[in-house]
Amino acid sequence: MDSPALAALAEALHRALPGRDLTCDLSDALGQAEPPQAGALPPGFRPLHAGRPFAGLAVTAQPQDTELGAVYAALEQAPAGSVLVVAGAATHAFWGERTTRAAQARGVRAAVLAGACRDVNAVRHLGFPVVCTGVTPGAGPRRAGGVIQLPVTLGGVGVRPGDLVVGDDSGVVVVPAARALQLVPALLRDLPPAFLSAPSRPDRSSP
Repeated sequence: MDSPALAALAEALHRALPGRDLTCDLSDALGQAEPPQAGALPPGFRPLHAGRPFAGLAVTAQPQDTELGAVYAALEQAPAGSVLVVAGAATHAFWGERTTRAAQARGVRAAVLAGACRDVNAVRHLGFPVVCTGVTPGAGPRRAGGVIQLPVTLGGVGVRPGDLVVGDDSGVVVVPAARALQLVPALLRDLPPAFLSAPSRPDRSSP
């Protein structure tokens, strides 16, 4: 798959997201694909703060137990415009102010966590998009361990490095790289009106 072409599509989609519910359109376009192949993350994955949509290519991390080493290792390799995807334990925070500042310094676009976030006020103040399964002040140790840039599973949905990850206030959708080049251009050609400037738009067919 042509990574520069995918990155360009992710950038165009990122610019189109404000004021639109494009995760819903992408979920519909993916059709009946069942996890772990593709699709929307379940309702437990929620944005830490509203109004911070994002689209980017996945950089993955699978921590060992509650250790943070894989998260920092993935951050060190993450290119600008990417989305960090962490398949962690639900009992601990794998993201906070330090990781947010490190991500912003590299131009990372967002973080999606099967796990919790901490330093919530600081992360919101910094304006960095985080989708997580909860919040807690408790974090694991920063020790080496875990793996990066391998397929992971979040909420039953598989994510491979380089997959397109899109988030808005409705949630997160994972679009496999193999399908993104087909689905995203069609979506961008037929964008629904943005709620930023339009008070209403035609009802969706479902639901």
